[in-house]
Amino acid sequence: MTPVTAPLEPGYSSHWSNTIRLFVQNMDYRTIAIMARPHDILGVLLGRFAYVRHRSDVHAVYDGRQLPPEATISELRLPDDATLHLTPYPDAWTLASQIAAAATTQRLISAETMAFFRNFLDFLRTLDGSCRMVELARCLGVPHGAPRDVVVAEVSTMLISRDTVLLVGKFLDCASTVHQRQAPHHAEMMGEYLDVLRRSGVISLLVRLYLSDSRRYRARGKSAIESFLLPLHLEAWSAPVFLQFCSLIAFGSTHGKNDPLYRECRGKLASVLSLHESRSVPSPELPREWLIEQLIPFAQETAGEFISYMANRTWAPPVVEFRVFFSVLCRKVPDSSPDGRAGAALSQMAMSLLTSVSGFMASLDSTDIMDSVLPWWSEEDQQDAAVDRIWAVLDALESWSEKHGQFAAAMRATLVAHAAYLNALVLGTSAGRSRQDDIIRIVASHRDLLGAEARRHFSTAMLPEPDSYLPPLDPDTDTERRPLEMLIDRSRLLSDSFRYVSEAARGELHADLNIQFVDEEAVGDGVVREWISLVFRALFNPQHGLFSPCPHNRRRFFLNPAASGRDPLHLKYLDFAGRMIGLALTNKVQVGILFDRTLFSRLAGRRITLDDIADADPTMYASCRKILEMDPGLVDADVLGLTFAREEAGAFGSREVIDLLPGGRDVPVDSTNRGQYIDLLIQDLFANSTEEQLNSFAEGFRFMLVRPELRWAFFHSLDLEDFDLMLGGRMTIDVQEWRKHTRYDDEGFSEQDEQIIWFWKAVASMSAEEQRRLLLFWTSVEYLPFDGFMGLEMGGVMISKASSKTPDHLPTSRTCLYQLNLPCYTSFDMTLRRLQMIAQEHVSNSFGRT
Repeated sequence: MTPVTAPLEPGYSSHWSNTIRLFVQNMDYRTIAIMARPHDILGVLLGRFAYVRHRSDVHAVYDGRQLPPEATISELRLPDDATLHLTPYPDAWTLASQIAAAATTQRLISAETMAFFRNFLDFLRTLDGSCRMVELARCLGVPHGAPRDVVVAEVSTMLISRDTVLLVGKFLDCASTVHQRQAPHHAEMMGEYLDVLRRSGVISLLVRLYLSDSRRYRARGKSAIESFLLPLHLEAWSAPVFLQFCSLIAFGSTHGKNDPLYRECRGKLASVLSLHESRSVPSPELPREWLIEQLIPFAQETAGEFISYMANRTWAPPVVEFRVFFSVLCRKVPDSSPDGRAGAALSQMAMSLLTSVSGFMASLDSTDIMDSVLPWWSEEDQQDAAVDRIWAVLDALESWSEKHGQFAAAMRATLVAHAAYLNALVLGTSAGRSRQDDIIRIVASHRDLLGAEARRHFSTAMLPEPDSYLPPLDPDTDTERRPLEMLIDRSRLLSDSFRYVSEAARGELHADLNIQFVDEEAVGDGVVREWISLVFRALFNPQHGLFSPCPHNRRRFFLNPAASGRDPLHLKYLDFAGRMIGLALTNKVQVGILFDRTLFSRLAGRRITLDDIADADPTMYASCRKILEMDPGLVDADVLGLTFAREEAGAFGSREVIDLLPGGRDVPVDSTNRGQYIDLLIQDLFANSTEEQLNSFAEGFRFMLVRPELRWAFFHSLDLEDFDLMLGGRMTIDVQEWRKHTRYDDEGFSEQDEQIIWFWKAVASMSAEEQRRLLLFWTSVEYLPFDGFMGLEMGGVMISKASSKTPDHLPTSRTCLYQLNLPCYTSFDMTLRRLQMIAQEHVSNSFGRT
């Protein structure tokens, strides 16, 4: 920067003798030239600058040493044209000077390092009586089994670099101390401290050493630069440092951007920016225009690597770096000008990536899309990494499409053309990865392109896998953690269950359940399924007043608007109901309960429409539809006599008027506002009146998710019909499918045995209700999963030969194993009678051994 000459104060002569010129560099990089006489006092001289006058902590530094402000220029022995640096951190300049001196010294090893080395050798001699290079290499971290010449070279590098590395570490430790002392109120001071590295020229010096022909200097430079790559608490302030490292190495290295150290620094820069954007630690805001200018080349570079990856399918590009550089740019480019210089660069990158993605998808075998998603990987961990790379590209494109409407259309067209690939990608993504925000954002934007299987797979990922989140030991007691155990009295089923579930911690409910009924010996998964089914039957009993059944479908329920949302116990039971929904879904128990569309839409964060209330209140639906279809003239003639208000029953038989908008009782409904009237009426009746109930119910369900904040994502990704099958299950039973997914004990029956032929003939002749009760007795499953018998935990059921030698006994079951123990009946009629006895309700709910 061109120096600015400071104006002379009054009384100064322009014809000085023995004067020297000094350059004073401020912390904003501005350099001012001043003329100084030998008897001038440094503090007085610098006091001419307003910056110094307003900050008492600013010191002058020259050549790494702090200059005393009370000294004269002659006492300081400053040379002509010397540059003084103003800083609140003179110790940082001292350390920077020491780093430069240690890195450039001709001496191989300092006296301190030599003493360390000798003491270390003495220590090794005390261990086995000899000095062995292998032991030295092992203790210093040289790879085991390396050849002797490699060991010697590695150890030598460590020794000649030790002094420089220690000083770099000391500098960073001091910077961390400043951070801990000043944060969070003076976060910018952290940047000032680290900036000394750039102002002093240490960064450029270390890069020059790394790129030099001297092995000694190259080792020192490389080791010092690598010291910056260690995990530190001050990463968010060091972006400019790594930007300079990347720029200088890429420019000077013969390998350019393929230099390994350049790639390490680029990866560290991405980590720094990721931490900065997350605001996990206090951080000064990096200048937006400067940051955009700096990051565009990195985004272009990593985008190019992804394009090459999708074309050649060989080299793995860096996911984190690409995601960070592109996403930071998307956030920094102003929404109002996405077509500016930076926006044009991003648009070009995005279109190139989109073209590459489209070609990549088109190249796959459409007849076997699931196997073609990852055609070049076989190992599971490699598949997960490959899937993550594709999601990273799609997330970057989705981020840009949110700002650029024209690109959003191109993005949508590409996904529509390759919807089969998108479905396969969702199905091939692990549960943990499916919970990440980038995938959730894409699925939410394009859920209409997903089939039912992909939608259910994605939502299921939001649920915990039983026992997967319980650590084996309790950190407080250091004892083994066990599943949540419940002892339930059938006569107090609901109250006992409410107490256990409401008081349980999230981790306990995410673990396996151990349920036992009072005075009953049966335990296991079958009892758990029975307990969940019985609790749902009680919870959704209209007599409890929590939920109301739809008039034309008594299995479909909505929140009861007549129940008080101010009753604390009522709200706690709704929270309990939400937790039970999560338990049923987590344990894959279909309970035969369905939500009506008003309840489901509100859980998904969607506004209730007129069509949504058709099941909950057919009469209201028909009335509203009639108002919308009436002749406009009749409506304007006020034949309906409606205003923007409704009446509700109050206390002691009174009627309360509720305005649908301010002053609504005085606003008549006409042909122009009848749509608004119906919308407000629906919201008031089916949303506002049950707001507290919904919040409690939703909070209970959120409690059961791996990430509670993803409740909206769970429901938003599903259609009501999807949720019906997940929670309610299949009502119909296909006997042929049942028979197809039935196994036989190796030591018992076979499918050709006469007893088995009679058995299936008897099942086929039973009514649908009898078949359902037989299935319940056999498996404790009342409603089949959405994919039928193959969706059962064991992929089907089993028939074994009963141990009893007399055919007079009824069949027994082991519901945990989905196993029916069938006696050897002597005729079809006997088989049918015994099965019909089992299908009686009081018998089908009384299981044998589980």
